[in-house]
Formats: sequence, C-alpha cells, structure tokens
Amino acid sequence: MGALPQRPKADSSVGDRRDAAIVTLDTEECWVRLRESTHGTLATIHPQRGVDAVPVVFAVARSLVVVPIDTVKPKRHLRLARLENLRRDGRCVLLIDHYADDWLDLWWVRVHAIGEVASSPAEWIDALAARFPAYRRPGAVAGVLLLRPTAVTGWSAR
Repeated sequence: MGALPQRPKADSSVGDRRDAAIVTLDTEECWVRLRESTHGTLATIHPQRGVDAVPVVFAVARSLVVVPIDTVKPKRHLRLARLENLRRDGRCVLLIDHYADDWLDLWWVRVHAIGEVASSPAEWIDALAARFPAYRRPGAVAGVLLLRPTAVTGWSAR
C-alpha cells in the first residue's frame, strides 16, 4: 500500500479556517436572514425513503413560515409527497443558505418546525403575493403549508 496523498496547503485567498472560531448566528440574525431570503430546501419525512427534500419558496408571516402549494410551476398533480409526509409526521426542516466563491461569505439558517396544511389558505396568500408577483393571480395558490418553528439556528463563516 502506498502512502496517503498529502493534504494540499490552504489557498491563501480563502485562508486556513481550521483554527478560526465557529460563528453561530443568534436567533435574531437568523430571523433577519430568513425574512430576507425567498427560497430554500424543505425536508420532510417519508415513511419508506426517509428524508425527502425539495426546493421551495416561502414568506414569513406572524412568526410562521408560509410555503405555497401553487398552480404556477408545472406539477403532475397537487397531491404532493410533502403534504402526505407532513400529514403523517409534522416534523420538518427548512434550510436556507448563501453560497459565494469567497467562502468567507458562506452562511446558512436552519428552521426546525412542525408543518401542517393550512385550513384556510386564503389568509396567507397576501404574504406570498407581496414577495412573488406570480401569486397575485387568482387561483395561483391552491394551498399553503404553515411551518411553526420549534428551533431556528444558523452559521456564518464570519
């Protein structure tokens, strides 16, 4: 057996962050970044496959995360797996992140939540329409998922 390859030296433009402090975002900063973001990845729990992750858009309203079930983007049907997953087990996670070629600009926010299908989606459509003009059209939002955060955490490279 040959020797293991040597670990490359850190690129000086990125910096060697092994000794740098971990930057945990406080809850308030997490909510700021969450409110400023428009999309993320929603993970629900499928009974056979385990974690099901899907990209979503969202709005924040009344300390809840509002995720549309829309008719704007193409879908095979509106019986989405995420809806069934949440009906069986409401635990979910929304992850938003910021990527940049300068890795010192990286950050993420994770929202652990209990998700449910809103019983009256009409009351949440204004929050979505304020962020996404496509949702202003009548019938563009067929349903709404409400995520009730149980924990909000985040990390930043600086």
